[in-house]
Amino acid sequence: MAENKDGQEKTEKATPKRLNEARNRGQVSKSMDVTTASVLLIGGSAIFIFGKNLFANLQYFMKYIFANSTSIIVSEQNFKLYFPSIMIFLAKILLPILLTVFAVVLISEISQVGLKIATEKFTKGLNFKQIFNPFSGLKRIFFSSRSLFELAKGIAKLLVIGYVVYDVLAGKSEQMVGIIEMPHGDIANLIVDVSFELIIKVGLIYILIAAADFFYQRYRFNEDMKMTKQEVKEEGKQAEGDPKVKARIRALMRGRIRKLMLKSVKEADVVITNPTHFAVALIYKQGTMSAPKVLAKGVDFLALQIRDIAEKSGVPIVEEPPLARALFYSVEIEQEIPEELFKAVAQVLAFVYNLKKNV
Repeated sequence: MAENKDGQEKTEKATPKRLNEARNRGQVSKSMDVTTASVLLIGGSAIFIFGKNLFANLQYFMKYIFANSTSIIVSEQNFKLYFPSIMIFLAKILLPILLTVFAVVLISEISQVGLKIATEKFTKGLNFKQIFNPFSGLKRIFFSSRSLFELAKGIAKLLVIGYVVYDVLAGKSEQMVGIIEMPHGDIANLIVDVSFELIIKVGLIYILIAAADFFYQRYRFNEDMKMTKQEVKEEGKQAEGDPKVKARIRALMRGRIRKLMLKSVKEADVVITNPTHFAVALIYKQGTMSAPKVLAKGVDFLALQIRDIAEKSGVPIVEEPPLARALFYSVEIEQEIPEELFKAVAQVLAFVYNLKKNV
């Protein structure tokens, strides 16, 4: 199992942040064999698709050269005159093939890793220490387990593809022996047939190799990207903030909310209590509220503070233990009381309003 420089095992899957950072550095899961197989199969087939036109144009070009060989004077001045025409001619016959190969390479790469420029690979990619100390790089190339695996994989590919090439040529050996005695047209047809068979068979074998390498590279990348439990923990702290700091912020917020809540007790119409444990402050404004609302609530010490503020502010205090507990557990601050408590609260409010009238 992979370990980091501190000897800790990398057992955790890479986080999205780590994967994104690796992508910015150009470190992605990619198989070069997929691109090679695509170029070999599709690019090779493109040669046969555009080959007829290419051959016809080359044939026309050679006929023109031989027919006008006596009138063509090779000089520096004439070269400058002919050069643009030659370049246009070559572009016409080669560009379709080159553009096809370029498109195949581009699609193969994008289909594996997506389209994203690895900015850090250019801005932070230069390692001057390795430039001036090439032995560290050579050691990594020749003596790492990954380089040895790639060497073994390359030898295996060479043997498999070599066998396929040998098998194709061996099947055409009788025809190849008599190639010198064949007419020019038959020679061209034989070369085309052999080349096409080689491209198809080698291309198909390479697709199997590419598929295996694609899944291996993905597995290897996921293993390399794994993190230790400590790394995941540290990244979580950076992303979400230090738990101690967050706890401190929450404590400050709770303190501020508590102060605002206690301050609102002065506006309450009544405080309903369980003498020593619960206290709930209610307010009800006829015409503006559909039901009484909880301004403040508390238990134990906070309940004592609510009672103390209510006494100092002249807010009536009514002892109704069952109602106090029901309000405390079922209604949040700044919420209206539920319908099932309307009757009980209405009786308390009626009692309070009668007290105020008598005073």
